Amino acid sequence: MNRRITTFTPPDRQAGSVIVTILIVMIFLSTLLFSMMTLSKANLARARGRVLLLQAQYAAESGADSAIAYFNAGTAYTGTPSDVTVLSGGQYKATFAVSVVNGSTGKEKIITSTGKVYAPAAATTPSFTRTLRITAQRTSTTSSSSIASRNVLYIDSGVKNVTAKDLYINGFIQMNKNTTDLTAENITVAGKNTGASNCSIGGSGNLIKPATFTTPGQTKTKLTLAYNNCISPPGNTSNSDFDVLANQTNISTITSMYIPWDQYMDSSYTNAGSCTSWTTGASPRNIPAVAGSTATHYPDSGSGVSTSCGSSGDLALGSAQYNIKSNVHIRANLCAASACTPTFYNPTSTLFFVFVEGTINFDGITSAAGSGPIVFVTYGADPASKSGVCPYGGSLYLGKNGTASAPAIYLLATNGICLDKTKFGSTPALGGLGGKNIYIATNSGTPFDLGLDSTFPTSQIPIDLAWRAARYERL
Repeated sequence: MNRRITTFTPPDRQAGSVIVTILIVMIFLSTLLFSMMTLSKANLARARGRVLLLQAQYAAESGADSAIAYFNAGTAYTGTPSDVTVLSGGQYKATFAVSVVNGSTGKEKIITSTGKVYAPAAATTPSFTRTLRITAQRTSTTSSSSIASRNVLYIDSGVKNVTAKDLYINGFIQMNKNTTDLTAENITVAGKNTGASNCSIGGSGNLIKPATFTTPGQTKTKLTLAYNNCISPPGNTSNSDFDVLANQTNISTITSMYIPWDQYMDSSYTNAGSCTSWTTGASPRNIPAVAGSTATHYPDSGSGVSTSCGSSGDLALGSAQYNIKSNVHIRANLCAASACTPTFYNPTSTLFFVFVEGTINFDGITSAAGSGPIVFVTYGADPASKSGVCPYGGSLYLGKNGTASAPAIYLLATNGICLDKTKFGSTPALGGLGGKNIYIATNSGTPFDLGLDSTFPTSQIPIDLAWRAARYERL
């Protein structure tokens, strides 16, 4: 007979095994929980550090943005004398410090901006630092037109014909006689005359489609207007000659037509020390006088008219020819006391600028046959002496006692341009016109009307120049 033997474990020993198991599990869970808490705390610290480091970068970017804003305001900004606080709270404080040096040209500046974060805010040593180097350049987003005005194009009643490729007007166009014809391929007007009809183009003249267009495939004049076209036909309705987009709400305006001389003249240009090259020697006179040099009168950082030039800052050009062989900066009024009739010649195909700190008073102007393009830029204020004949200002004045035959010359003024009973000896008569206000009261048919050269390289004349960040480096 087989006997079965059973092993008996007392109850207290079974209970002890369960307790040990529970303790092991609790120790494991506690260790896991503690590890998770430690990891979480480390992650929070790391996340906070990243946030504060990002805040230091934001502070540095604020410093760079501030520097560019100063440049665009025309301020001679070289950096911060001490740290600038941009954010301050109980937990941290953010600051920036900026230094600025000139770049390789007058249209480039190097900004070094350092952002710092102090945590806590009362700390004397920054906890996080970020340094950025920004290369800022003065560039343009658009270019000029045959006629460009920051305000008004006003065509008086004596004018018969005005012919241009493109017109871009901030304010409005007014034509004052029903026999006046304005011929253009594209007309853009961003404002209105405040009269009852809200006219972007108004008066009693005529809009004419050119016989041929420079843009392949274009067959109709395009009118893009912020308000009404009060010249009928076509009014606000497109027809076989015109595409009309009236009452448009998204037309941008010309903010600035100011072109600083150092946009095109760098340290390679030297000061000739005087402006005698403009007034001495036989005609034609070379500017600069020395072959192969870039020495012109006052190519420096000074502004305004200098009394050392000409007669107390008035430079009389007479009827001589001037060969413009480089970009030129001159601190004088041209022919202020007595209007002149000079001829200009650019022996190259490169567009050259003549930057005039004062005003221009020409009775006539000629560009010699075969001349390359020249742009005259005047910074002077509208003189009171012209107010009787130039209701919209005449800092750049073209008078009635000479003849204008200068298709290679574009006239640009930061203030008013006035064509007062001007006679034209050719067609096209000028390269183009740009200014704050443009007033045209030209003589009609003596022997030519005002025509602007559709081939002048207006695309090389920058409009709305501004400082912008061109290159971004994190140091």
